[in-house]
Amino acid sequence: MLGKIAPHLLDRCPECRTRFEEIQRLLQEVGHWDEEVVVVESREAPELLAWLLEHPLEEQLRLVDEREDFQAWGLCSLLLKQSLEAVFESPERATDLAELAVRITHHLGDVYDPNWVLDLQAKAYAYFGNSQRVLGELRSAEAAFRIAEHCLAQSTSGNSLILAELLDLKCSLRRAQRRFEEALSLANQAFDLYREVADGHGLAKMLLQKSKLLREIGDLEQAIALLEHEVGVIDPDAEPRLLAYARSNLADYLAQAERYPEAERLLPEVRERFRSVAQPLDFVRLRWTEASIAVGLGRPEEAEAAFRDVQQEFLDRRMGYDAALVSLDLAVLYARRGATRELKRLAAEVMPAFESREVHREAMAALIMFQNACAEERLTVQLAQHLASFLQRERQARAD
Repeated sequence: MLGKIAPHLLDRCPECRTRFEEIQRLLQEVGHWDEEVVVVESREAPELLAWLLEHPLEEQLRLVDEREDFQAWGLCSLLLKQSLEAVFESPERATDLAELAVRITHHLGDVYDPNWVLDLQAKAYAYFGNSQRVLGELRSAEAAFRIAEHCLAQSTSGNSLILAELLDLKCSLRRAQRRFEEALSLANQAFDLYREVADGHGLAKMLLQKSKLLREIGDLEQAIALLEHEVGVIDPDAEPRLLAYARSNLADYLAQAERYPEAERLLPEVRERFRSVAQPLDFVRLRWTEASIAVGLGRPEEAEAAFRDVQQEFLDRRMGYDAALVSLDLAVLYARRGATRELKRLAAEVMPAFESREVHREAMAALIMFQNACAEERLTVQLAQHLASFLQRERQARAD
């Protein structure tokens, strides 16, 4: 059977091959070793989740505690997948989904290997911590990651992929905490583990994560070198979106490093890659990079028009910090030209636009300083750049 029939079916029968590959995909996606558990519970999970989500959260938690049909690996895995997908669009919903997953892991019985259950618990707590990080609840996130690490330390499964994902998410927490050296160490460990288990998606994510960390530490040249030399780890067919982001980030970093001709040469490739995979906001950020390149290449009118477009887009989307940063880019452009009339007009526009938007007290104080400096004709390029650096740190600390 194993020596002749199974290989024959997989080799010769397209339907058998398709079903086999689907089962392998489910095994990896669900994170379980048992084909029967994976196939049966994966089919049942969407209906169970839909029924569960018809109830308030407290009722959902009670149902998970009391009903065995909800105490299933497949449902837990689906909750975690949806939590990760929802974390930036709706971190509150991501937190609720991860909390349900955590609760399920404490009810998984003897039918599941106890070490794999510990791995799943570690993953669930890490996802809960990740959603707390995005909400800005960094203490709660830290506590969740401590529990995740404790669960993983008790497991003897040797599951490198779970460890890599935990390190990956913890890296994001350390970055939000401004603990950059620890974050970079975690990123390196996760990158090596993803390479060890041949996880192309994980490798691509960590490449972007590491490059962002290097930029925030202030090592732009190393961030650029990483994106140039390691881009081959991203499979263009499997990860077209992450490859597009890697090339877009490279163009942005080259512009920040004042390597404007190189950055401009990348723009057609980035636009082409974005055409099929990017979200509308990605094109707004690309337009911002184009504006910075135009400044560097001595095309101020083109840069001003682009900065204005981007500023309005961010204001329309109620993205206060980003709109403020673009306004400061405009201010630098005007200050270099000695355009005091345009600076005063910009200052008059800025404050009403930000009063009802996502800008916290410290950032608002910086914007008031900017407005006063413009009104009194004492805004310098250095002051505008200093305020921009402050706002960048504030935005990352609160929303990264």
